Amino acid sequence: MAAGGRTRRRGRRRRCPRRRRGRRTRPSVRPGRRHGGTAVTRRRLGTALYRTGVWLLLGFIVLPVVVVIGTSVSATPDVVFPPEQLSLRYYRAFFFAEAKWQTAFVNSVIVAAGTALLATALGTAGAYGTRTLPEGRLREAITTLLVLPLPTPVIVLALALSVYFARLGIRGSYPALVLGHTLVTVPFVYVVVRAVLARVDWRAHEAARDLGATRWQAFREIVFPQIRAGVVAAAFVAAILSLHEFLIALFLSDFGTQTLPVLEWTALRNFVDPMISVVSTLLIIAALALAVPVVVVLGMDRLARLL
Repeated sequence: MAAGGRTRRRGRRRRCPRRRRGRRTRPSVRPGRRHGGTAVTRRRLGTALYRTGVWLLLGFIVLPVVVVIGTSVSATPDVVFPPEQLSLRYYRAFFFAEAKWQTAFVNSVIVAAGTALLATALGTAGAYGTRTLPEGRLREAITTLLVLPLPTPVIVLALALSVYFARLGIRGSYPALVLGHTLVTVPFVYVVVRAVLARVDWRAHEAARDLGATRWQAFREIVFPQIRAGVVAAAFVAAILSLHEFLIALFLSDFGTQTLPVLEWTALRNFVDPMISVVSTLLIIAALALAVPVVVVLGMDRLARLL
């Protein structure tokens, strides 16, 4: 018994050191850990580069706007950034002293309002028509006509409209400007309204048509209430584009119907002063004010896909 117990103890004493030695010699580093750390480092580096690029792009876009706004509040007649002294004298001159700028401002508002109404009516009618018409040559022809001004250079459209309206005797009038601006804004209205129509429940429309309603009745009673907000957003888009349109207005306007971009370009050819920055700032503010309803109605994601 004693000999057997000693043998067991010795066996235990021999096995225990072996286990400890085996534990000490086992690798403590998990396989693939080095590759995982490299992947995390690359991911962090990519995120940092992406954020840096976004901030650089935002700075590239926002910096000119900051310079324009900063030079518009200069007290000196020279365009200097940063301004030596701050003053609103050129804003007061724009609204209360300079008659030509006030006239151009009124002209821009009139043309933008007329363009928004006409382009919205045509673009909405075209979007609804191409959505409800059966597939065929007529539908393709209408779609092509509505989007044709997009790939066409604006200078070509402006020159053609100038010659055509001169023969009709309406060049330099408000109708000519409204028609010209409508031509280049209808495609954008069509795209916006067509995107909004994709969210309409057409089962009620088809039921109304089956019960004898005309296209106009079905549109007025069923479709338009569902797309009213989108149509308003499309009208704002047309107004923004009209306010900033230059080439069409340059070819179709005269001294009495000059819009703000045309008068700004004319003044820029003669002398550069803070009044140019004031006009640019006001156009930026107007565009932002009109763009807010568009973003609210459509959302940034849908608007980005459309543009």
